[in-house]
Amino acid sequence: MGLIRKHLNHLLARRLRSQYRPVRSLVSLAALSLLVLMFSALAGCESFGYYSQAAGGQLQLVYQRQKVDQLLADLRSRELDEAERALLLQLELSQRILQFAQRDLGLDVGKRYRTYVALDQTSVVWNLFAAPELSLEPRTWCYPFVGCAPYRGYFDRADAQRYQRKLDAEGFETYLGGVAAYSTLGWFDDPLLSSFIHWPEANLADLLFHELAHSRVWVKGDVAFNEAFASFVGREGMEQWLVAQGGEAQLSAFVDRQTARRRLQRLLQEVKSALADVYRSEVSDVTKRREKDRILSAARVCFAKAPEHFGGERYLRIMSALNNALLVSIATYDDQVPAFAALFESSGGSWQAFFAAVESLAELDAQDRLQKMRKLSEGQVTDHADDDGADDIQCEAFARHGVDADSPGAENNDVRRGGDR
Repeated sequence: MGLIRKHLNHLLARRLRSQYRPVRSLVSLAALSLLVLMFSALAGCESFGYYSQAAGGQLQLVYQRQKVDQLLADLRSRELDEAERALLLQLELSQRILQFAQRDLGLDVGKRYRTYVALDQTSVVWNLFAAPELSLEPRTWCYPFVGCAPYRGYFDRADAQRYQRKLDAEGFETYLGGVAAYSTLGWFDDPLLSSFIHWPEANLADLLFHELAHSRVWVKGDVAFNEAFASFVGREGMEQWLVAQGGEAQLSAFVDRQTARRRLQRLLQEVKSALADVYRSEVSDVTKRREKDRILSAARVCFAKAPEHFGGERYLRIMSALNNALLVSIATYDDQVPAFAALFESSGGSWQAFFAAVESLAELDAQDRLQKMRKLSEGQVTDHADDDGADDIQCEAFARHGVDADSPGAENNDVRRGGDR
């Protein structure tokens, strides 16, 4: 254990050679002590390497953060260049959003997002997903306190890429995505980060409400439930925030972007459904691979015919990287959102009643909770069956999900986009 502590101290010293003005407090020291004790207790070389980078990354944020009120006072006291003026406005906006979260949404803000860290990269964490070549069952990893999840997070992209190469060599398909923010579930006072502070108002509010929701309800090991809950709170809370601020134009623009994003999600869900049928079939692996290539190619053609219909060319990287691991990563965050929307409606739009209902669901065992969520989702789909009906994706190549080994020309099917803009 002494050797582990020595390694952690060395790691921390190396990470913190270049520091911003630190917040030095008993809270920071307590967090440091907690992390050292927590990760020193872990065994195994691979586990130690992973958790040491996690500890080092979190500690780096702890020691680089600046108090927002002090930073605001400094910025307001002098002439600012354009970048500093933009930062001042966004920091002020963030604090108003947090006040709304506490007062109107019933989210416990506490000391979270009352500090700021300027990063030297665009993402704070890199999440790595993996799945077998002919399966949509994700590789999972289990962690202390939070349970198991279908991804592995890294503060250092190079560390993530090294582990990604290892999984690639083992035959997994992988997808590595950058994350602008994450929640420590109340263990630490999460800071505002340069990776998201300059986001548009709607996106910033969505993100802050999302991350705060994680501290309100978290079910150990149920990532789909946790992320869908936070996604719903983020989006619904953001809409209420913009309406309260008279930001209908921003809300309209955000809704348009979300509509396009939902079209992309529908496309990917059809891809996932088609692949699931292929993987479940009893044909040879050779045939499965051929059908898989056909389906992925058809999806890319469908997107390329009208990328603006699916959110624009910013999603080209997703389509080019399309594989089982990427499909798993997308499903994690959105599959159960309709169930929470239905639950919010049945709660009369009361956040207090809604959170109480979610907490009741969280107390159920996994199977019962999943069944309840499915029933809620089915009701939401039925009630809103005509919503966005013109946006359905009707790519012909996905209409036949079954595998017909006697149809070698299936990969040449024409792919068309349904619905007019």
